[in-house]
Amino acid sequence: MDPLKTDVYNLERVAHEFGTPLFAFAGDAIRERVAEFRGAFGMEWPRFELMPSLKACPILGVRVLLSELQCGCDVFGPGEFEGALRCNVPPSRISLNGSIKDEQILRKAILLGVRIVIDSPREASLINEIATSLSSTAFVMLRLKPDLGELSATSDFAPDLLISELSQRIKYGIPNSELTEIVDAWSSYSQLKLVGFHSHMGRHSKRLEVWSAWAAAVASQVVEIESLLADVDHPVINIGGGFASDLDADLDVVDRSGNTPSLPEFASVICAALRDKLSSSVIHWSDWTLEIEPGRGLHSDAGIHLTTVKNLKCETVGEHRRWAEVDTSEVFLDLHGVPDECPLQFTSVSSASSSRHYRYDVVGLTCNAEMLSLDAELPELAVGDVLAIYPTGAYLEPMAANFNALPRPGSVLLDQGAVRLIKRHETVDDVFARDIIE
Repeated sequence: MDPLKTDVYNLERVAHEFGTPLFAFAGDAIRERVAEFRGAFGMEWPRFELMPSLKACPILGVRVLLSELQCGCDVFGPGEFEGALRCNVPPSRISLNGSIKDEQILRKAILLGVRIVIDSPREASLINEIATSLSSTAFVMLRLKPDLGELSATSDFAPDLLISELSQRIKYGIPNSELTEIVDAWSSYSQLKLVGFHSHMGRHSKRLEVWSAWAAAVASQVVEIESLLADVDHPVINIGGGFASDLDADLDVVDRSGNTPSLPEFASVICAALRDKLSSSVIHWSDWTLEIEPGRGLHSDAGIHLTTVKNLKCETVGEHRRWAEVDTSEVFLDLHGVPDECPLQFTSVSSASSSRHYRYDVVGLTCNAEMLSLDAELPELAVGDVLAIYPTGAYLEPMAANFNALPRPGSVLLDQGAVRLIKRHETVDDVFARDIIE
């Protein structure tokens, strides 16, 4: 995927028309990536569903595109749940996740026929009670915490910790001792209809042997408790997400070393492990519906961030330095502190860019150090030039903050040759809208 798409879109003109700083999401790249996921996993598994997680890119204009592409949706909490509904995701294609779900959201999900992913015994009981009071059936899945056993691989998030330990310590999912409690009590949950099983490893590793071990562990646990399944034609086995993007430049990942496997490679090892462990299932593997929930793997490389050079400074006494002061901020890009190395790429998209190149420290506009990129190799810049920063398609926009009372950037969608605003720029009035002065 080429997030810049400079052959189709004049990014300098987009920046001038819509104003900077600005997030831009390439609909063309998202369409391409959805097709890649479906092609890779569809070759390996006859019943495959793509359930992108809303948390990675909760921009409703982007989610509407995914709805048009017939993707389901994984949501976490009431805000994302409402977002999915506003974006025309059919309730039956929504998976409601979250480690704490109150009665209000559970009631709404039951009434709409949304699948609820159970995270604890208390939640199982509560869902059953609410469904009973509504004289309704709740469609549910069990969120598992499969044991990775002796897997010695460490996490790319925290290279000094084992994935096998982190996958058990993380709060999400039913602790295995409590899963036994749910299994023993299942016959008492008369209003729960179990339609499948859910799990999620996350972006701990892009090593294929780790993904194979994960898929095998999930399927092994599923086989042990599949007798709880309701009479459904094609029960679900959802292995979650955590696939690295091609560029693999997400800022929350510490270790990005090594090449990112292709989607066909991911699909091949995952599906082989699932088929092997499901061979002992009473349900033939091809009758299971396989779901995955790509977040960063779908969105990361499909986003760019546009910013304008507002000032230039130069030091010629002692060590020579150049600074390019831009109108964006580290608090919009999750770049905090003094970076040793920024994985994001910086490039000029201004048509008048000079052929001469210099090293610039690209710095943002708050009172923090704002060292966005140190010693960036760029054409000789002028005030008013537009820089593109990429990839910024996942997690960065929803993490943007209002430090120094900065209004957060708006967003545009670049899709099929057209550009349109899908989220307006915040104003200073928006920043202070929740404040109360007596």
